[in-house]
Amino acid sequence: MRHSLRAVAFQRFAFALVVGGFSAGALRAQSAGSGSAPQRAPTPCADAAERHRFDFWIGEWEVTTQGGTRVGSSVVQSVSGGCALLENWTSARGGQGKSLNAYNPAVGQWQQYWIGQDGNPTEFRESSWSGPSIVFRARAATTGSTPVSESRLTFTPVDSVTVRQHGEQSTDGGATWKTQYDFYYHKKK
Repeated sequence: MRHSLRAVAFQRFAFALVVGGFSAGALRAQSAGSGSAPQRAPTPCADAAERHRFDFWIGEWEVTTQGGTRVGSSVVQSVSGGCALLENWTSARGGQGKSLNAYNPAVGQWQQYWIGQDGNPTEFRESSWSGPSIVFRARAATTGSTPVSESRLTFTPVDSVTVRQHGEQSTDGGATWKTQYDFYYHKKK
């Protein structure tokens, strides 16, 4: 009985490998170190210029107001083979958040997904470039008589060691904007 269960388990395992595109011979060759180097993972983003336009934000940052008051720190990394930027934000009060930023070739725009520890994500699905600045936009869903709320997030390289992040909100369809925050990222040395 025990032998037959083992045989059935092995048959199911072998079937799963075949369905998944693996063969026992290929697995044995890999595990034995067949002498041939494993194929490298594809890196379609490495040489795509549009995917690197936002690289000015990569680095370790101290974040302040324009007046110099410290509001937090951030580490922005290139991830997924150069296909995205991952921000790791920590506010001066200890709050944390992350954003994933990537160029979406299907729509020809950069997009950002932000989640803070308050649990309310913001999806910046639209973006455009204005000179050296990237401008993200997010629209909040309407509920009842609440006016449509839009957020605009602009990143501007001030110089080689400073990036401005300006967050704004509109409740009149983008006719007027109110500053929510105006942060300056200063690269750590």
